[in-house]
Amino acid sequence: MKPDTSDALFEILLNAAKKVSMGAYDQTDSLMELTNQDKYPTLVSQLAEAFGMMIVQVEARELNLEQLLDQLKTKNQKLEDTLHRVQMLESIQSHMSKFVPRSVQNLIKDNPENPDLNKHEKNISVLFLDIAGYTKMSENNSRQKMNYLIETYFSEFLNIIVENNGDINETAGDGLMILFQDATPQTHAMNAVCAAVGIHKRTMHINESLKGKYKPVSVNMGINSGAASVGSTRFKGIAGDRWTYTASGAVTNIAARVCAIATGGKILVTSQTSEHIKQKFSLGTPREQALKNVSKPIQVREVLIS
Repeated sequence: MKPDTSDALFEILLNAAKKVSMGAYDQTDSLMELTNQDKYPTLVSQLAEAFGMMIVQVEARELNLEQLLDQLKTKNQKLEDTLHRVQMLESIQSHMSKFVPRSVQNLIKDNPENPDLNKHEKNISVLFLDIAGYTKMSENNSRQKMNYLIETYFSEFLNIIVENNGDINETAGDGLMILFQDATPQTHAMNAVCAAVGIHKRTMHINESLKGKYKPVSVNMGINSGAASVGSTRFKGIAGDRWTYTASGAVTNIAARVCAIATGGKILVTSQTSEHIKQKFSLGTPREQALKNVSKPIQVREVLIS
């Protein structure tokens, strides 16, 4: 390049600056030519050199920014994927919580990496409830009507059970098995009986509201308290493994048997339960009762509801 006038040289620098401002960095060669102090004025050469270095640095920073943007896009995609997995897990948890006992949910929440689902000996109260005459009702009502009745009553029962710290452990078409746990035996026994009384009163209320549409329902209940083996049980089969979390032992079996002998919407409790609640609830006269597959008669009392 042959120098003409200072104005022409500054014009070259100006054009290069304009191109750089628009993101074009193809003027480096022209600027490098102007850095030759033997051919061009010192001020022009110094400006060309400084401007050329600026272009190199700007281009390098822009390249670095592009790389950072690519990294951010990659990380953002990973975050979006992670968020999607978290949302899916939350959705699964929400659906699973409808089928998993609350006690199991709490164990997993307390220690999600290694929840203690092993069986442990615990002092608990077990409540069994049964809708009297369910089979006959099923014969006389359509499936839709039976579903409506069960959902109507059991939905109300669920609220009372939760309010009294109970945990529905098993369900059948016409009954529930409910566990009440607490470090203090008197507390879980009181909670179980409070829930039973609440269920009885709510049943009477629903019967009244459905009067003329459906026949009244009677809910029989049996409660027993004592030591039981509480935890998970694993069943292995050809189709795979199945886990269940429940309470097993004589306490559970006797509670089920006591419920089976209750009639007319009564709440029957064993002596193990009545000892914990007799100061708070009115109880009927104790009687010895032979129970199916239980070797010795069991003392039971009715919870009297005013």
